[in-house]
Amino acid sequence: MRKTVLAMLSVAGATILAPLPALAWDYPGHRIVGAIADLVLQQHYPHTRKKVSALLDIKDTGGTVIDKRSLSEVAVFPDCAKDEEEYCRRRPSAEEIAYVLRNLGHKSYHYTNSPLGENLYKPRGVGTADNDVVQMMKHAIRQLQKERVSKFEVNLTNTEALWLLAHLVGDLHQPLHISQIYYDKTCQNSVNPNEPANRDALTTLGGNLIKFAPTAPAVSPAPSLHIYWDATTIARAMHAAGRAGDEEGFARMLAAAPHTWAEQWVAEAIPIARKAYADANIVGKLDSGRCSWTVTLDENYENWAQKAASEQLAKAGFRLAALLVAIFPNKEEATSPPPP
Repeated sequence: MRKTVLAMLSVAGATILAPLPALAWDYPGHRIVGAIADLVLQQHYPHTRKKVSALLDIKDTGGTVIDKRSLSEVAVFPDCAKDEEEYCRRRPSAEEIAYVLRNLGHKSYHYTNSPLGENLYKPRGVGTADNDVVQMMKHAIRQLQKERVSKFEVNLTNTEALWLLAHLVGDLHQPLHISQIYYDKTCQNSVNPNEPANRDALTTLGGNLIKFAPTAPAVSPAPSLHIYWDATTIARAMHAAGRAGDEEGFARMLAAAPHTWAEQWVAEAIPIARKAYADANIVGKLDSGRCSWTVTLDENYENWAQKAASEQLAKAGFRLAALLVAIFPNKEEATSPPPP
């Protein structure tokens, strides 16, 4: 099975994966997740792949396909839509702008800030929202399955629902997108704000407020612990695999190993998020009534983080493919061999 996948990749990779600058879990992370799903569908699930292409491909007024698009390509669109050029190094497209104008809360779709003290996702608990990553993933699935959609204000085309889903499956596997550490007013003791005594706990905004402590030489691997997990872990994982800057080659490697929906995946990733915070050397300081946090990482942490990032990307890619097969069922594909 592995040889078959790699042989297919050598033919298909050039059309599925175009080289792009390595930025956050978006570039190359989200593209890699989408690429793995593209490859699994291409080999095992032609019916699902056809359904996906029907939604993603751009057609002229006569219905002729003028631009074929892959899950790898569209998986970054929800970040590109944020109009922050570091995500895509381009301005949002007309398609992304239309999505934003109909979904003004779109920046909240990418994460849930559930406390580390919880072992499961708690709807309506501290850090969750009606339009967080878990609820938006459910919404997109229901819409693509033509079921009743959520009551809250979301307005997606089916094409947007698909490329949003491709993105959110990746976000759901980034540990700091699904859980975060909260502190008490001393800035030093972690607490669970779902407990009544800790209702005034201080948020770290998914680790975005945890900055790297000055080092000698003073070169930080990322602006914050959150961005470290978004970007640096992926870059290190690719480098360790001998695939620095090579999305296609890295996707090939990850496509050779698997794992099975939103709450379950959050519950599975929470221990990784817990370790991501607990094993980092985070120091809190209270100064003039305000908290600040700094972090330093040792080599053991960085080696563990790059391995965890690789495993999460691989899971996300295979799970995106499995999710799309479930959304677009077909009797023949029900008996197809499982992903490699």
